Amino acid sequence: MAYNFISENGVIIPDTADTRAEVEQEWRDDFGRQDLVTTPDTPQGVLITQEVVARQAVARNNADLANQINPNLAGGVFLDAICALMGLQRKGATKTRVYGVSIGGIPKTMILAGSRARTEAGDVFYALKDTTIGTDGTTSCDFEAAESGAVFCDAGTLNEIMEASLLGWETVTNPSAGQIGQERETDEQLFMRRKLTLARQGISSVEAHISGLYDLPGVRSLSFRENISSETQTIDGMTMLPHSVWVCVDGGIDSDIALSLLTSKTNGAAWNGEVAVKVTEPYSGQTYTVLFDRPILLLVVAKVTVSATNFSGDAQFAVRDAIMRYVAGEIKGERAFVVGENVSPYELAWAINWFYPGIFVRKVEIAFSGDDYGTDELPVAVNEMATITPNTITVV
Repeated sequence: MAYNFISENGVIIPDTADTRAEVEQEWRDDFGRQDLVTTPDTPQGVLITQEVVARQAVARNNADLANQINPNLAGGVFLDAICALMGLQRKGATKTRVYGVSIGGIPKTMILAGSRARTEAGDVFYALKDTTIGTDGTTSCDFEAAESGAVFCDAGTLNEIMEASLLGWETVTNPSAGQIGQERETDEQLFMRRKLTLARQGISSVEAHISGLYDLPGVRSLSFRENISSETQTIDGMTMLPHSVWVCVDGGIDSDIALSLLTSKTNGAAWNGEVAVKVTEPYSGQTYTVLFDRPILLLVVAKVTVSATNFSGDAQFAVRDAIMRYVAGEIKGERAFVVGENVSPYELAWAINWFYPGIFVRKVEIAFSGDDYGTDELPVAVNEMATITPNTITVV
């Protein structure tokens, strides 16, 4: 029997009961006995079951393959191909960078590119360029993690020199935290980025502004507001000029963001924000000062109480891993810890159960660093963004 896999409801597969009935009838016809017993406990019933399983597997495989033309269901190279129609490409892995690492030691000691230092957590970082310790006994250099992905490096934790043979290099420390790297973009992350950039070829509209920004390398999240009035207004706490836009962007390069805002804006519209970047319009040659904001970072601490009676792994690791994967966007269609979004303890509990269903979450308590734990949602303003690290997650 030939199945029609395409219907007005999409791609479907036959019901298993229908397939079994078909195979049973084939056996009866082939043996010329309509009274043939085909129950699963008979020898012929066992062979029929095997045939049904094989046919259903082929049907599911064909349905899965057909569904790859659907942007909401595609994955792997098929999702890459759909994104390529829009000019999108999957982002590769990046490494954590620590800027302005302070190096101390004997004057005129040369620190070669590739010299290694290690964090308190044991992660290795390499110097990105040659540098020489000055007459005051100090110099600075940028370092990059040896491994790709989210290698965390809090301020003051890159403090161990690994080059024992390099005489004259005595101290190393990082005054500021590192810019966290990212793993290769997953299907879930690429799916979400495609949805956020559908209007990337447009201009003037709010969606076009947002799509253009999300298409930039390194942009992770943003908040956007528009004042269409001819008077200065305060919208969601942000004071905005007449006929202007305001955007708060996490990630990306200042110059790229400014150019995108200039390209997407309505003619004559103004900008708002503390970050000012001069951009020359390529067609007119006029220079504009484009304004936008960067989010105020709010460090979240969490205390998760769990029971792991049905989980044989390391619950301490699993809870932290689940939350960080949730924050990284590894659940399709979900975004967490983005600009202007509140933090919910219930969503963190859900994320833990999503990745590790064997863990029973009894309670999740959260707070901003320095505050008391609670089970209420944490409010985040449109110009703020919550952050969390494995070190700020306590598992009970």
